[in-house]
Amino acid sequence: MNSIYFIRVTILALLYFIAGNLSLIISQENNIATIVIFGSEGIALAAAILYGKKVWVGVFIGQFFLAYLNNIPLMPSLGVAMVNSLEVVLAVVVFKHFKFNKNLSEIQDVVGFILLIIFILQPFSATFGNLILTYFSIIEWDNYFYNAFFWWFGNIMGQLLVAPMLLLMNAHLKKEEWNYFLMVGLFFAVLSYAFLDVLPITNPLLLLAITLPLILYLSFIKGVHYGAFSTLVIALVSVYLTYIGVGVFIGKEDLEHLLNLNFYFLFQILLVLLIGTSFVEKKNKAKSLEVMVKQEVEKNREQQLYMLQRNRLVLKGEMINMIAHQWKQPLNNLSLINQMHILDYEAGELNDKTMLDFVKDSSVQIQQMSQTIADFTNFFRPEINQKEFYLSDVINQSIELLKPIFQKEKIFLILDLEENTEIKLKGYPNELGQMIMNILNNAKDALIENEIETKKVWIYGKRINDRIHFYIEDNAGGIPKPIVEKIFDPYFSTKAKNGTGLGLYMSKIIVEEHMKGQLSVSNSDRGALFEIILPLTS
Repeated sequence: MNSIYFIRVTILALLYFIAGNLSLIISQENNIATIVIFGSEGIALAAAILYGKKVWVGVFIGQFFLAYLNNIPLMPSLGVAMVNSLEVVLAVVVFKHFKFNKNLSEIQDVVGFILLIIFILQPFSATFGNLILTYFSIIEWDNYFYNAFFWWFGNIMGQLLVAPMLLLMNAHLKKEEWNYFLMVGLFFAVLSYAFLDVLPITNPLLLLAITLPLILYLSFIKGVHYGAFSTLVIALVSVYLTYIGVGVFIGKEDLEHLLNLNFYFLFQILLVLLIGTSFVEKKNKAKSLEVMVKQEVEKNREQQLYMLQRNRLVLKGEMINMIAHQWKQPLNNLSLINQMHILDYEAGELNDKTMLDFVKDSSVQIQQMSQTIADFTNFFRPEINQKEFYLSDVINQSIELLKPIFQKEKIFLILDLEENTEIKLKGYPNELGQMIMNILNNAKDALIENEIETKKVWIYGKRINDRIHFYIEDNAGGIPKPIVEKIFDPYFSTKAKNGTGLGLYMSKIIVEEHMKGQLSVSNSDRGALFEIILPLTS
């Protein structure tokens, strides 16, 4: 831990010292208070945000040697170094207090970071740093505000151009992107050199109009760290060309061209940070929303599968009940056949003919029971691929499976499908059959519960244009109005004990999502009326 800390402090001190000297070389004013972009401040601020207050030691060392080796006496050099060290400590405290995100991923973090630099850090640094220089007579009292403004403006530019870029690079730049990242920087270096020297542009606004859209577009597609880096590259090239007397920012006075240069890059970096972050934030929110929608769709799909499985379990329970009804007659027949052969045995009348009759009669009953199992198994087998089928076949199969129960409860089933419905549909016949059975079972329960004397269920249908309309209607009196709108809701059931509330819900899913049709319910003069509409191309 100590070795890592020592390495960080050493690297920070060296970078601070080197970047500061580069700024002072270009400066035409004095050795410390300079309006030139002071990149050291940006490096120090980014390091403090990333690694904490302890890096103040590196800032102190770098600033001390920067001042002392540029002809500032020992005591004021120590004083200025202490002010800049306290500045990074203050930055960390305020940054954490307002809970800014060091990744600068949201516009509120970027705005807060900008305000922190302009209205807290640099007023603090410029005020106390220049007080020390004035106290030790490095600058005159008459020039205090003049030099404080230089300090404030130069440091702001250094921090806005460098600190956000380093924080964004730390958060978003991947190792495999470095080559592309540097190529982008080289492109903007060549571009700015071409505009300022080879094809000199004399209007700063025209230069801004050319470079800013490119940088904003880059920020949107690759990230704001690319935009911030490109802006810094253009700034460095522009500062160098201006220093050697080339470009649009050359004026009659050094102060004039430095002010123009700083305002140009202040405007550009603020737009890149604010607009670029807004674009990226909206882009990320759109992606997050897309992911959320996909997750919800997947969650809903899983929930539907879960409900479908539960509904199938319920249907399988009913299937066992139906099989029991189907098996009653053949089991009774087998019992009678066995009893008759026992009597023949006791009477000594067993012979080849009676044994052949026994085998033949029992085989017929066993085959009937086996066929019942096969019919139910096929009917409830999940389907993966769509098939072509006739609606009448599915309805007849559903009725056949329910016939024993309906006969026991003395429910009359009246089937009336018009001839024009005899046309092939495409979809999932087993699922459609299960839906029909759900509705028929509900009709049966309603008829029994309401103690209807003559229990009837009608199934009828017709073709209208390119759709098949068929109906299932009972004479149980209808569905109470307060619950008719909830009848297809999941887990809503009118059955106090045995209802799961999934049958009609899954029936609607089967018809509307799997078969691309429509399922609705209303009350007729006789009772509940379910209308199922299936497209011919379902």
